[in-house]
Order: sequence, then structure tokens, then C-alpha cells
Amino acid sequence: MTPRDAFAEESSSPSTSIEFAMDPYSIEARSITESLGISLEKHKQLCKHAELVVGWNDRLNLISRKDCNVNVVFGRHILPSLALVALPDFPLEVNHDADNDDDDDDDGEEIQQSPKARIVDVGTGGGFPGVPLAILYPESEFLLVDSVGKKLKAIEEMAKELGLDNIKTHHGRAEEIVDDPLNGRKYKNSFDICVGRSVTAMPRFCFWIQDLLKKDRKQDNGISRGGGRLVYIIGGNVEESVTSRLVADIHIDDLLGCKGVSDKRAVVLRASDVVKVAKESGEKKQVKGPAKNASNRGKMTTAAERSNASKGAWAKRDNSVKKQRGYENFKRFGTD
Repeated sequence: MTPRDAFAEESSSPSTSIEFAMDPYSIEARSITESLGISLEKHKQLCKHAELVVGWNDRLNLISRKDCNVNVVFGRHILPSLALVALPDFPLEVNHDADNDDDDDDDGEEIQQSPKARIVDVGTGGGFPGVPLAILYPESEFLLVDSVGKKLKAIEEMAKELGLDNIKTHHGRAEEIVDDPLNGRKYKNSFDICVGRSVTAMPRFCFWIQDLLKKDRKQDNGISRGGGRLVYIIGGNVEESVTSRLVADIHIDDLLGCKGVSDKRAVVLRASDVVKVAKESGEKKQVKGPAKNASNRGKMTTAAERSNASKGAWAKRDNSVKKQRGYENFKRFGTD
């Protein structure tokens, strides 16, 4: 088979996005969100979010434009984001007391906790998983980070239309957030959860976000609790340096209680292990080039530098050079 034939066969085959598409207004979609404790009101917000993403994607590339429609956005992007709700102790670690048995609400029991967590979504792209989670946890604070400013502007507009006031954005690189002269101290070691979705290899991602998560606190029994955690949605293989330290590794299908919904899984790392993976990653923080030497500014030491100076530039006068007035040998008529 020639490369052209292979490309034609690949192009004619159904895309992964279409395979996992789901109508957000279907009984199946509502059944899944209801099982997660998501109210009907919030489900309607999620449907509206899917429509907004499609509208904005016509103007700029929030997600892949191939097969972009409401069903694809909901099934491929929103549902995996919602699955994180089913992770143990998400978004905050809590004491597990006796469960309530009130399961009589036909619309599904509202998510019981209204945690005031601080969550950062690094490499958010079109706003996933940050925006769906912000809909579900209105009391929590979200910081959505991306290096593409246009995408963040679209997210801000969508948040307004969805009535969300718990989303802030940061345009730039994740590893540079703590160096920000205005907000660096506020963000350093301040987040309960960092979420990401197939942004890059996990060791590199750990290196980027290691200074954002709250530090672990060890209890009397030696178990670390209370610190921040990395929750990462990924589809491929995970490096051994990561898998040996995972707190959880659960398929999205299992979190949603529905087979064939996604080909991704969610993995969880504690803050202390994020730092360890980051150290072993081999990544180095980028150092910006040194500033020009201020002591050399304004000096013109060679003829070439003087010729390159702009016209009208000021220069120090050399008094040792005799002034050329043009009439040194002038003689007045009749003085001989």
C-alpha cells in the first residue's frame, strides 16, 4: 500500500471523535450526569456550553474542527471532564462519615459537597476540563492557563454567557506563573487540584506544575494527606517513573459507569510525588537571555558606531580639536 492509499484509507475511516459522540439532550446523556449527582439545571448548562464551543470554534480553533458538532463536544470533551467528579475525594479530601440514604429525587441527588477548592487547569485549550468543572463547583475558584490568548478570550466570553464568576485566566507558560511579579506569591503552592488533559508527557507536565500545588502534610501514621494533587486525563502509555507513584488510575468508562464512552483514563498523583517525578524528568527551567549591559549604552567608540548613529544624535564635543572657521588666512584689503 502506498502512502497515498494509506492516507485515503485513514481519511475514509470514522474519526475517534465521531465514535465517542453523544447527544447531550439524549436520555443516555442525562442518565450519566444524573448518576454523577448532577442536577438537571447544571445538565442544561453543560448542554449550552457544548453549543457555545461549537459557535466559537467556527471563529477560532478551540478544538479540532474535524467533525466538530454539539454531540462530539459533549461526548468527546465534556463527559471525560465530568468523570473526574467520581474520583475519590475530588476535589477535596474529606472525612467519610455515614452516608445519607436520601435517594428519592427523580432529578438525581445534587453533588453533596460544595467545596471551596482552588483548581488550576493547565493547557486548558478550549476550556476542558476546567469549564465543565466550574459549572459543577460554583463555590470553587478556577484558574485556566494557556499560551494562546485568543482561546482564553473565548473562554472568558463563554463563562459570561454561562453565568460563571468563578473562572479566571492566565495567558502564559505554567512554569512561569509563580515568577509573576504581581500574582506569583498568590499562586505558589496554593492549589488543591491541578487538572490537565493530554497536554504533554506526564514527567514534563509535572515539571511545569510542581510549584503550583499545595504541599503534602504527613499525619501521625506517616500517610500524606491534605496537600494538592495532579489529576491528569490521558489516553496513551504512562512512564514508569509516574505509574509507580500513582494514587489512582481509573478508566473514564468506569468513572462514568458506562462502557464505550471514552478511550481515556484519569490518573492521580500527590504533590510530593509530582515534585519527585519533576526532578527525575530531566527538564530544566528556561532562563531568559541577559539584559544588555547598561554601562555600554550611549557610548560611540568607533567610526562605525558613529556612522550607524541616527542623525541629530548628541555627542560630546572634543575641545582639543581646533575649530575650522574657514577664514584663518583672510587678509583685509589695503592692510599690506
